[in-house]
Amino acid sequence: MAEKYNQQGIDALTNSGRAIPGQSLTNDPDERYPWENPPEFTDFRQALNFITGNLLKEDNFVSLMKGIGDGVPLSDIALQILQTGFQQGKWNPDLLMMLIEPTIYSLMAMAEKSNINYRINGDEEEDLDSDDENEIAEMKAANLKKYAQSKLPQESKIPTGGLPEEIINNIKDVEMPLSLLNRKEPTQEESILAKGEM
Repeated sequence: MAEKYNQQGIDALTNSGRAIPGQSLTNDPDERYPWENPPEFTDFRQALNFITGNLLKEDNFVSLMKGIGDGVPLSDIALQILQTGFQQGKWNPDLLMMLIEPTIYSLMAMAEKSNINYRINGDEEEDLDSDDENEIAEMKAANLKKYAQSKLPQESKIPTGGLPEEIINNIKDVEMPLSLLNRKEPTQEESILAKGEM
């Protein structure tokens, strides 16, 4: 005896707007998602050059530095960039994992170039209650700072070998966009207000 299905239930499932389990297996093989195709980048350096090249474009750079200045952790930004690239078919999950650390280093270098304080992850703001905990935290920070300084080149906080030299040079060579807050004050002759007084 054949089972009878409730037509209203079937209509509710098909019209809910959500994917039905297994639906991706019934997609047309000629219309694949970008991540189902071979990735655009398979070479680590080419992928990293692509990422930093996009980040150094003026529009992207300005909004990125604003976000970092507002306290968005570098790890969150890097993971968002890499996840978006994966969804667009730029790299596979293995290359994505290899790109996390150098992408964070690139973001650190850009923030340093812009004189912006940054957070690497969201767990950096810890509340310490007692004086003893403060002293312990200060000692740990001092020891960590000494260790880090022994491992880092003098002019940067980026570990030696953390980024290819060409990317560090690209970041150093980027022209800083002129901010409205940093512009020079107009002289009396240049001032529009002064011209209106004539």
